[in-house]
Amino acid sequence: MKIAVMSDIHGNYIALQRCLAHALEQNVDAYIFLGDYLGEFPYPQRTLEILYELKQNASCIFIRGNKEDYWLNRRKDQNCDWKSGNRSVMAMIYNYNSLNAKDLDFFETLPISQSIRFAGMEPVLACHGTPFENQKALLSEELFVQKCEERYIICGHTHMQGFVSDGKKRIINAGAVGVPLKSPKKTQYMILTSDGKDWKPEFLSLEYDVDTVIKEIHESGLWDASPYWCRITEHLLDTGELPHGTVLNHVMKLNDYQDPWYNIADSYWEKALDELGIR
Repeated sequence: MKIAVMSDIHGNYIALQRCLAHALEQNVDAYIFLGDYLGEFPYPQRTLEILYELKQNASCIFIRGNKEDYWLNRRKDQNCDWKSGNRSVMAMIYNYNSLNAKDLDFFETLPISQSIRFAGMEPVLACHGTPFENQKALLSEELFVQKCEERYIICGHTHMQGFVSDGKKRIINAGAVGVPLKSPKKTQYMILTSDGKDWKPEFLSLEYDVDTVIKEIHESGLWDASPYWCRITEHLLDTGELPHGTVLNHVMKLNDYQDPWYNIADSYWEKALDELGIR
């Protein structure tokens, strides 16, 4: 049995199309998506339309990532100070404004984690970050990992493919479809294969049309709305280095943590990006 596992699309529908086309060529039996479907790229409805169509025609399981929580909290107006932020968060506002009730209702149905059982196969625990919290990265030494019934735990969130085992549990990270780290100009996903005993991961890193992705970031208006965030995205696509969170932490440090993350003045962003070599 072959399962395609994809995480952290972040709205990069062109990368998603590349991964799905490759998975189709591999004759996979099912798809597992580990969350963070939108966030950094233009035309978010194109990503959702692809996923909705696939859901109608193939066996699919969807997990909720931390990005989905941003949209749902905004809908409920809970923990959502960023709704009144400046250009620091315009990419988030751009994405949220593209969503309709169907999209938000879909996100509401998604679990933080799910134990997945295919007939005759070892169960797999799927999550975005950890089985109980989608904003944290999963570490093999964490106590709750040992308490999980499943031997295999698949996750995303870190945007880096990898495999960790303590001899009992196996944590497998699928990497990122949209903006992988340490993999410039590539998109990533994973195929899990089982003969009824162990699951074996195959980490895939594929070339795709990054130039068109960057062109659409500029042409869509997203770049004008959120120039600093988009500069980080373009740099990450091109180099595989300096994720958004790392840059944001640098911006906040330059600001001496005086302002909330969603409302930091442009001057700090300009200085941070200049210091980090992001043009």
